[in-house]
Amino acid sequence: MLKDVSAKPTRIRTLDQLHRGDQIEARLSVGPSYDDVVIRRGSVQETAPGIGVVWIMDQLTGLRKAINADECTVWRVA
Repeated sequence: MLKDVSAKPTRIRTLDQLHRGDQIEARLSVGPSYDDVVIRRGSVQETAPGIGVVWIMDQLTGLRKAINADECTVWRVA
């Protein structure tokens, strides 16, 4: 039996690092003594680095969602 190996998440500092199809998470900081909370997870559909926005296909809802990189941190998970 094989173990499911997950990739180590990598923080995305600029949206230029993202490509269509990348699996990402948007995380929101809830306080200094807590870990970040995942608010969105999905695959990249389109990026607009000039305005700090990335659109994903949300895994939970199946809908296209916009993520503002000024409001949260973006992490590549696969």
